[in-house]
Amino acid sequence: MDAFSFSRQTIAFLGVLAVIEVAIFLLFPTAIVALAVLAALLWLFVWLKTGMRAGKWFWWNPVAVPLTQIEGALALSAVLLLSCGILVAGYEGIRFASGERQLLLGYVWRYLQTEPPTSRPLGSHSRHYSDPAMQQEFKVELAKAGIPYSLETSDGKEFITWAQQHKAAVEEIERKMNEAPTPDSHNTSFEDPATQKEFREWLVKRGIAHEVVTMQGREFVTWKGPEDLPVQFMNERSLRCKRDATASAAGKKADGKRC
Repeated sequence: MDAFSFSRQTIAFLGVLAVIEVAIFLLFPTAIVALAVLAALLWLFVWLKTGMRAGKWFWWNPVAVPLTQIEGALALSAVLLLSCGILVAGYEGIRFASGERQLLLGYVWRYLQTEPPTSRPLGSHSRHYSDPAMQQEFKVELAKAGIPYSLETSDGKEFITWAQQHKAAVEEIERKMNEAPTPDSHNTSFEDPATQKEFREWLVKRGIAHEVVTMQGREFVTWKGPEDLPVQFMNERSLRCKRDATASAAGKKADGKRC
C-alpha cells in the first residue's frame, strides 16, 4: 500500500476540480452547496474506511494514520468542495437576504438576462399604452404637434420616446386625451357601432345637439343636457324590441330597426 503524497496527478486533479467549482459558481451557485453536502458524506466515507483499516478512529495528526493515494485524493477533494460550499452559501445567503437576488443564479445567467443597453438619449421620456387604439392615437397627436418621437421595444411592448424639450407639449397632449371635450358635458360610448349610430339618430329626433369625439382611443358621443339620456334610449329601445317581437309573433310587420 502506497502512502499518500502530493503527486503531479493529484495536483492536476485538484486543479481541474477547482476550475469546475468556479464554472459552477458562475452558472448556478446553489449546486456548489449541494456538492458541499456530498463532500461531507465523502469525507465521512474516507474517515470510516481509514478507521476500519487502521483500527483507530480519532487522531489529531493526519500523519498518524497514513492514507492511501486514493483516500488522500478523496479527502482533499472533500475539503475543497466543503470549503467552497460554506463560502458560497454564506455569500449567496447574504445577497439573497439583502434583496440583490430573486433567485440564486450565477453571474452568467444574470448577464444573459440583462437587457441590452438602449440608445435612448439622456433625459428623454417614454410612454406605453396597453390599449392599441390609444397607443396609435398618441402617435397621431404627436405627429400633429410636430413632436419627433422614436419607437423602442422592451419586454415585448412598444414604447414611444421623445426628447426632454418636448415634455410640456406632450403633457398637454396627454391631458387632452384623457379629459372631457367640453366642461359640464356628458358622454357615452357603445361597444356596438350600430347601437352608437342608433343613439345618435335618437338624439337628432329629439333635437339634442351632440358631437362625436375620440378619447382614449375610442369614439364617444358627447352632449350637454340630462345625464341619463343613454338610459332613456336603452329603455325605449328595449320597449320597441318587445313590441317588434310581439308583432312578429302575430304576423304583423315590425318596425324594421335592429334589436
